[in-house]
Amino acid sequence: MNAPYELLLAFRYLRVHRGRTFLSVITMISVGGVAVGTAALVIALALMTGFEEDMRQRILRGSAHLQIIEQAESGFDDADGVLQAARAVPGVAAASPVLFSPAMIMNDGLGSPAYAEIYGVDPELQGQVVDFGAEAGKAPLAGLARRSESGRPGIVLGADLAARMAVRPGDLVRMLVPKVRLTPFAPIPRSLVLEVAGVVKTDAYPQDAQRAYIALDVARRLLDAPGRASWVELRLTDPRDLGAMKLVVSSAMGERFVVLDLLEQNKEIFKAFETEKLFLFIAIALIVVVASLNIVSTLVLMVNDKVREIGTLTAMGARPVGIAAVFMLQGIVIGLVGTSVGLALGSGLAYWLDAYRVMRLNPDVYFIAYVPFANRPGNVAIVGLSALVIAFCATIYPAFKAARQKPVEAIRHE
Repeated sequence: MNAPYELLLAFRYLRVHRGRTFLSVITMISVGGVAVGTAALVIALALMTGFEEDMRQRILRGSAHLQIIEQAESGFDDADGVLQAARAVPGVAAASPVLFSPAMIMNDGLGSPAYAEIYGVDPELQGQVVDFGAEAGKAPLAGLARRSESGRPGIVLGADLAARMAVRPGDLVRMLVPKVRLTPFAPIPRSLVLEVAGVVKTDAYPQDAQRAYIALDVARRLLDAPGRASWVELRLTDPRDLGAMKLVVSSAMGERFVVLDLLEQNKEIFKAFETEKLFLFIAIALIVVVASLNIVSTLVLMVNDKVREIGTLTAMGARPVGIAAVFMLQGIVIGLVGTSVGLALGSGLAYWLDAYRVMRLNPDVYFIAYVPFANRPGNVAIVGLSALVIAFCATIYPAFKAARQKPVEAIRHE
């Protein structure tokens, strides 16, 4: 089967010919421009995707997959019954009750106060529900299950919270909760002195900066809330089924309860990432647009150089559509080669930068040790398709100009 003459001519015009070195150099520059722009776009999207996935992992670390709260109240007194009902749902790996309270914590020696979110938890159950990360150890809340040598109940602080209060394991802290105790003189806030039993670091800022854990029975006594829980946290067997499991758990628990998923609670963060990725894509895509201007100039020069050939082809019966197709195919070939090289170059560089952690950062300043890159097939496909569309659009004007050449004037040229 013979190839169409338009394709044969397109490849022939793209070949390096003696006396046509300038056009060949311009063609190679066009290919290089498209390749560089495409590679930059792939790396930029890999960078944004890497940061997004890193943020997603940090959110998943230190928090439960699903949270069951009561729709009308701020908590429920039948915590054990709700816990058993949640455990019975297929796909739920573990469940743990949480009694929440805001509080002020201060170093009992220095008196430096700090705001904290107090989680009253069962240490064993909470360890099954929440992944605290490798740095936190296998049982970061184990110190809550036993009394200290001083006989005081223990408290586990987030790493940043402990640093801000200048406390270490073994130090004493005083906690004040918004629950008053009546005295003959006046109501006073309930307070309790606790011993720091440990420090947990999850690399997730809200947890490390504000969260503190105490034993559930201690929290219930302090808040005068026997048998009560603010919510129940769940860990799923497969967190990839988050959306589907949310519906299953919500149906099983009934209309009394509302089920929140982890990603929904942080949807504003992910929406911001998607917006940033879109604007970054548009900004970097301008490099490909600029590179496509080289394709326009190359084809315009090629049309001017091939005026006599165009006239001859037209006189031999070639239709304007066929003449336009010759130059369109030239531009598409330039775009296809440049895009292929750019996709391979960008994907290779993104893999190298991530696998070998080339761009290292100070974790004390940026909260990450290196810049993450995550290249995804979907992103590569979008970049490739966008580059090819831009390259095709660059061929329209030169092809239209070639198709409008009149045969007699073209043959008489020079």
